[in-house]
Amino acid sequence: MIKVGYRAHDFGSFGNAYDLGKRVAETNPHGFIQLALKKVIPSSKPWQEWDEEYISGIREDLAAHGTSVAMIGCYINPIAQNEDKRKNEIARFKKSLSLTKAFGCPYVGTETGTATPSGGGYSIETSSPENFELFKDSLSQMLDAAEKYDAYVAIEGVARSHTVSSLARMEKILNAFPTDRLKIIYDPVNLIPYTGIPESDGVPLKVPTEEAEDRFVKEALDLYGDKLVAIHCKDYVLDEATGFKHGDLPALTGIFRWDRFAREMKRRGKEDVPWLLENMDPTTAVETTARLQSY
Repeated sequence: MIKVGYRAHDFGSFGNAYDLGKRVAETNPHGFIQLALKKVIPSSKPWQEWDEEYISGIREDLAAHGTSVAMIGCYINPIAQNEDKRKNEIARFKKSLSLTKAFGCPYVGTETGTATPSGGGYSIETSSPENFELFKDSLSQMLDAAEKYDAYVAIEGVARSHTVSSLARMEKILNAFPTDRLKIIYDPVNLIPYTGIPESDGVPLKVPTEEAEDRFVKEALDLYGDKLVAIHCKDYVLDEATGFKHGDLPALTGIFRWDRFAREMKRRGKEDVPWLLENMDPTTAVETTARLQSY
């Protein structure tokens, strides 16, 4: 059976981890989450003040309701153009790496950054060779810390807008860092090109054929192999007017064939890789979980 968990802040904001765990348990009594602490508990301590005792208390409050952490979300901008900001972002990531045992989870996840001042959205400069090298420098520092703390860095590629925006770029990163400390979060929707999955003739359709979608998925899973530690599960459609991807829909409300994806994961013996719902509707999360687990 597919292991389905949740991005914690999709449930809303909470005053403490105990209440968060209680809410997750209403959807799944043995649930697990991707936890970006400040996003879901805004009153939590600043990351600079985190220590083993504080984070262990968070884990225990979650565990009181059967909830555990499957991914520590620390989505920094590793190519922040301001050097001081970039150093601060890397320091924040290292703090999470240093506390993985307290969190009860060895994986700290991030996307790969953009050249925009806000750290989000699109900039044509993001894909420059200089920024690719900058990402590699930041990642090297993060992996050194992961080795020190017996933890793992999990990165996620995002089409068009992020430094690692394609499988070819991800392959370059994996070749540059042949270490077990580097892991992968696979979000199929995030990696789908903005104009959709191309068919064999290079042209995308409003709804891709099964053949095209299968080819797209298998290429990613072939590359990621045993590096894969989490699936992000949401959905998308192509805009009728522009043809561009809207990729922030709850799973099972768009055109991605999650049933076929599940079969491919099972065929590869990857049933233990957790799926984390993103952009979910909390009011339908129970039904979504049940349907995914039926695949």
